[in-house]
Amino acid sequence: MSYLVLARKWRPSTFSDLVGQEHVVQTLRNAITQGRVAHAFLFTGARGVGKTTIARILAKALNCLDRDGATTDPCLKCAACTEIALGRDPDVTEIDGASNNGVDDVRRLQETLPYRPSRDRYKVVIIDEVHMLSTGAFNALLKTLEEPPPHVKFIFATTEAHKVPITILSRCQRYDFRLIPTQLIRARLASILTEEKVSHDDAAVALVAREAAGSLRDALSLLDQVLAGVEGDLTGAAAAKLLGVADHKVLYDLARAMLSGDAAATLKILDTVVNEGFDLGNVSKNLLGVLRDLVVSRVVNEPGPLLDLADEERAEVTSLAASHDAIDLERLFAGWAKVTEEVARAREPRWVLEMGAVRLAHRPPLLPADDLVARLMDMERRLSSGSPPPRPTGSSPGGGGGGASRPGPAASASPASGPRPGAPQASGPVTAPTMRATTPAPTAAAPTASATATATAAAPSQDWLARARAQTQRQEAARAAVAPSAAQAPQAQRVAAQSPPEEMVDISRAMEVMPTWRSLVAAMDHALVPVLKGAVPLHVDGSVVRLAIDARDSFFRKKLATPEAQEVIAVAAEKVFGSRPTIELAQGSLPDEAPTLARLEESARNEARRQREETARAHPSVKAVCEVLGGEVLRVRFDDDQE
Repeated sequence: MSYLVLARKWRPSTFSDLVGQEHVVQTLRNAITQGRVAHAFLFTGARGVGKTTIARILAKALNCLDRDGATTDPCLKCAACTEIALGRDPDVTEIDGASNNGVDDVRRLQETLPYRPSRDRYKVVIIDEVHMLSTGAFNALLKTLEEPPPHVKFIFATTEAHKVPITILSRCQRYDFRLIPTQLIRARLASILTEEKVSHDDAAVALVAREAAGSLRDALSLLDQVLAGVEGDLTGAAAAKLLGVADHKVLYDLARAMLSGDAAATLKILDTVVNEGFDLGNVSKNLLGVLRDLVVSRVVNEPGPLLDLADEERAEVTSLAASHDAIDLERLFAGWAKVTEEVARAREPRWVLEMGAVRLAHRPPLLPADDLVARLMDMERRLSSGSPPPRPTGSSPGGGGGGASRPGPAASASPASGPRPGAPQASGPVTAPTMRATTPAPTAAAPTASATATATAAAPSQDWLARARAQTQRQEAARAAVAPSAAQAPQAQRVAAQSPPEEMVDISRAMEVMPTWRSLVAAMDHALVPVLKGAVPLHVDGSVVRLAIDARDSFFRKKLATPEAQEVIAVAAEKVFGSRPTIELAQGSLPDEAPTLARLEESARNEARRQREETARAHPSVKAVCEVLGGEVLRVRFDDDQE
């Protein structure tokens, strides 16, 4: 005797046996009871949810010979019921729309419809996958479908209702079949296994039900496959191995490793998953479901109805979720959802899966928002009352590197530090920031300590001049040290020593004439202005304008030497002084960072920026936030900053 698969053996035979389509069953029952059975039905939905099964049950309900008329409870024993179940009833025609989709097929069907049924009350025409009919076949069916003989009922089934012409849809009563909930599939599978006298555990049934993805027929087919491969009791581990999916214990271990931050453990678990040959896309999707269950278990007081899990799995999920914050679980779910999408598109899904797990295991800790709000409110109250906020006694929240402890006022104050003239002063006690002075390393010909101190302590407006003079002194001292040794060197070396670099230009009066030079450049409206802002003014008045450009800027030096450039300067000088001066270009080298308008403007911008930042950092609210949160201001950004 041939084996009958579970999907056929346990196919529902009455309305009461159906699972998960109560809305369809109730409507059909009412229609039969009230005598309002339509002449055409369209059943649409995913595969394996009961469309053809309900079509056959409806045919039995209309034609049961043991009842006086249509009934909601066919006997299942009469000739009509048994032959419809076997597909051999002469008055119930089942047609495969994929293989009988032409106009001629519809025409042959229509030729039989006018005749009364040979035995049953109705001729029932069931067309499966009706969307596969050709356009001509649909058109040929239109008239008959709209006004069929009173003894004919049409039942169409399809998985793609959008492919059925609207002219057909408008002539039918449409019923949309839903995916069957996993818990209903689990209950049905457990009942069948009990009837089949197969020893099993809840984990195996739950795994098969989840893999069916809402299709009871798929669930029964998978169950057949598992029962054929298992030896002895049906367990969750055996079912997972036979179906090629990861056991939920492995998924729980992986979730636990990511939640605890153990990246090494996640890689070892994923290596085991790969070696077992599991589909990584399926593993990623199933882990996403586990993370969803963790979130649900954490945020819902009674999560039982929302968790489609066996009792053992539900207990494990509840225990794992209770030991972690809901916000962390939600963040892990959101991160893994992106990993799942990346795995589906990746050429090397293993690498993407591993790096995604490591990245989420290394996620930084979060400070609870309630804690932050409470601390900010406390800070606001203290600022309003005028009392200073408490200083943090421990490390700052969130980790991130230990570092030295913050020095107190006595340790951080610099002896030379003091209020800068014109700088904004914050009210209340302010701890002076630690100042670090950076000085160039001394050389053999370095200037004296007093000269260095004088240059360092110069006013901001004389910084350029002080540094330039110090640079000139160092270079002259270096040349003086080279001269005696050159006299004692061989002839070739003496020739080289007799060709020193260009002489240093005296720029001692550059800052003195800088205001006049600034007004002269401001009087110009020419493309030469950027070049002039890079020149050092040596003498500027109505008779002579003497400039210098560093020898390394040969292009700009040649630019200023042209008659056109000198004419532009002379015209601007005539506007300022009332006379045309002589334009001279000094030859020689310039000290590093010689004073130019470009450097002075940049220095002014930097100084203004620094003062704005100091004002922002010294604001009482900013300092209070840093004290309360145990942090520091790393960067100040203003609204007018360019990205």
